[in-house]
Amino acid sequence: MAPGPAASRPWFAFSLDLAPAAASRHLHGLPPVPDFPEGELAEALDVDVVYDVHVPNWGGRVARLVDAPGHHVTGRLRPVDAGSWPVLARLETALALANEERPVRVRTASGAVVEAHAFTPAARNPSTQGPVSEAFLITLAVAAERARLPAAVVEKLQAEARIVHAVQHARPDGHRTQTPNKPGIK
Repeated sequence: MAPGPAASRPWFAFSLDLAPAAASRHLHGLPPVPDFPEGELAEALDVDVVYDVHVPNWGGRVARLVDAPGHHVTGRLRPVDAGSWPVLARLETALALANEERPVRVRTASGAVVEAHAFTPAARNPSTQGPVSEAFLITLAVAAERARLPAAVVEKLQAEARIVHAVQHARPDGHRTQTPNKPGIK
């Protein structure tokens, strides 16, 4: 008897993993990006992101998924073949040191609530010291747009990138440096 199809695992993509190729402009030497299914629009429940993990490749702090009752994070729910899970784990680590796998409750577009897994940077030595990575924020907005997340989500990510730039480049005299015209930020 021939073996049946390999079981799949539900994966919630919410960060650069929405469109990993978007990170290739900034990160060199990424492992090959497999063709993952598009999946469906979904939101992880009772979680949020904080920017408290410094990742040298991004030159600042990047997003980490944390428990946050009543909050939600928009992304895509994708079925991943169990045999591809190690490849996915290596990709997530290369993208943003997202080497911790955590369970999340996810509500799909149809309203069903399912258990899934997401990758996030580990909470080792979290800190709010140092800059948030502008390059990461810009790439995240591009990845969200490429993954066809709702326009409001993409616009919020673009606004966050502009705000972080303005705050981090404010001069002591109260003037701000000019916001650069960067792809992905409108």
